Amino acid sequence: MTIFPYYLNGSNYYPVIPLIFLIGKKRIRSQALIDSGATISVFGEETAETLEVEIEKGERTILGGVGGRIVGYIHKLRVRIAGKDFLCPIVFSREYLVSFNLLGREAFFRQFKIIFEEKKNLLSLE
Repeated sequence: MTIFPYYLNGSNYYPVIPLIFLIGKKRIRSQALIDSGATISVFGEETAETLEVEIEKGERTILGGVGGRIVGYIHKLRVRIAGKDFLCPIVFSREYLVSFNLLGREAFFRQFKIIFEEKKNLLSLE
């Protein structure tokens, strides 16, 4: 089991965890908010640039949510979270302007038992 303290942003706490992208021999650190309401993971343009991912070379998709609709492109990348490596579909979008990258349910939620302890501001991955 790996336990992560929530991330403090202003006066609010969020379940943000570190992750590592495994791209060839490169290991690139990032972080993302765990979002049980998101079907798929969504990362912004800045992360794509850091990873040298050509956004539009992925499979085009349209995502809809509370904030409206955005166009994105699905890429399957290998990630390491809590010591476990797996392939994760990630949508990269130039239109995604939210401050946190999101880890959605697809692929990620199948890898772990996820426990949100809101009272303690802790997240556990088993």
